Amino acid sequence: MHIIYCTCNISVQEQLLEIIEACNIREYQVIDQVKAKNKIADPRFNDPVWPGYNSAIFMQVKEAEKVEILSQKVKEFNTNAFNPAELVTFCAWPMSHYFFQ
Repeated sequence: MHIIYCTCNISVQEQLLEIIEACNIREYQVIDQVKAKNKIADPRFNDPVWPGYNSAIFMQVKEAEKVEILSQKVKEFNTNAFNPAELVTFCAWPMSHYFFQ
């Protein structure tokens, strides 16, 4: 089981959610209006100097093959990004406990 964390510019959030759904991942949480600074694009602090913001999406994925498929789909998406601000960050790590009771 893995936790996957993705961040993206709000402009590509819907496209990322479509990719997630196409990978048959059904458990995720969307955190909207995340202020962000990364090493490639301009900061997005949702203020007059640095307008715009990101979204963060957390996923709990049981099947390792889904993690790999999503990873490949995000890499493919990033190769076709219009500009560096539209790149999606993808992070995954093992999870030892998960329950919903």
